[in-house]
Amino acid sequence: MPVKVDDVLEQAKGLGQALDNHKAVIITKGNGQKKIDDLNSSYQNLIKNNSSQVAAETFMEQKTQEKNNAIQAGLGVVTQIQEAAKSAFEGDKVKEKEFRIGADKPQSAKGLITLLDYLTGVVQKYSDVLIANGMTQDDIANVSTVYANLIAADAVQKNAAKLRNAATEARDSALAALKTKITATRNFAKVAFKGDQAALEEIKPIPNTRAKGKPPAPPAPEPPQTTPQK
Repeated sequence: MPVKVDDVLEQAKGLGQALDNHKAVIITKGNGQKKIDDLNSSYQNLIKNNSSQVAAETFMEQKTQEKNNAIQAGLGVVTQIQEAAKSAFEGDKVKEKEFRIGADKPQSAKGLITLLDYLTGVVQKYSDVLIANGMTQDDIANVSTVYANLIAADAVQKNAAKLRNAATEARDSALAALKTKITATRNFAKVAFKGDQAALEEIKPIPNTRAKGKPPAPPAPEPPQTTPQK
């Protein structure tokens, strides 16, 4: 859970507990009960949306890894094709160009899909020659399989990214709403608890113990060793 979400949830929970401790007073003040209910509703909404965002993030990471694996498989197939073509057409610049030998291999899914789409046709055209130079019939068939897998993995990953972005937007919206609700509720409580110093202390923000950039406190120095006198 991101620190900012964790901190805001902690603040909301602490404020909610303080209000609950003094509920008998709060419910007699204007819309006191509604303030409690609204704060709790916003709190639960952030928990739900944060959980959804974490799940969406995990899902996208999994699909990104699958896409990366598909890219590596595609690059492996391209290398295999080109190595067989080098063996078959060594010194034939026209054929080498046709197999894109010497050109930089694309590292993106989009570029690799385009290259595999092109090479699929070239492989079918020279399948007998490629088989005679190290590839098998299964290798020839695998070109189309790897190409299709890459297209599918790219599409799934892009959709997972969209879902993650939507979940993140919903989480951030819920986070902003709870922060606003905390401020409004705390201001209401300040008025409701006017004159009650103990209650006013309870509704104060919880100190942030996870401040960024602060190194841990150094250990206390060891007391000096004294040599017992004889």
